[in-house]
Amino acid sequence: MACSYTPVTCVGTCGDAFYFQEVAAETDVDEDSFGIATRCLCCWVKSKDNKVLRLNDEQQFQVQNLTSKQLNEPGCKFEVQTYRESETAGRAGRPTMLYCNKDNGKNVVACCGDNGNIYSENMDALPEDIEETRHRALFYMTKLTATNTYQFESSWFKSEFLGFAPDGDNPSLNKLVLLKQAEDQVDESCQVVLCN
Repeated sequence: MACSYTPVTCVGTCGDAFYFQEVAAETDVDEDSFGIATRCLCCWVKSKDNKVLRLNDEQQFQVQNLTSKQLNEPGCKFEVQTYRESETAGRAGRPTMLYCNKDNGKNVVACCGDNGNIYSENMDALPEDIEETRHRALFYMTKLTATNTYQFESSWFKSEFLGFAPDGDNPSLNKLVLLKQAEDQVDESCQVVLCN
């Protein structure tokens, strides 16, 4: 009896779960695109100082201290949707989109704006395939093993990462921004903690 198999590589672990990715067969076709993967992580997104990312009622991303009761309110849990990549494009990390599913069924996605700002965009559904080599909502997620945190590099702006910066005169409130970072540096304001 003949049997077939699909080659896979281990892409990560979480708790007692192992995550694998199918290894694509070698072809002569040269493509630049991303396909949605089945893996999606639902989590709280926190800064190194334990402030939590939240999508407020005005659909702005805020980072603030929250009580355990507030953590269960709508807009506090985010989805990290991973994508399969046909070509690495010389970038480290796993292609991902960060979004929040609001009560109205819309996906509110974090997108790169100009001048280092992050804005929210409503999407009925996340794109299944992204044909371009860069996208305003696509980030490369890399795990920093020494600190057990992650970095999200923009695919739109190379060497710019999701980070946290003070929001106005309120010291307890931060906002989600893009921060420039040299390749050999690790800025704590760009380190993201993902908690289930």
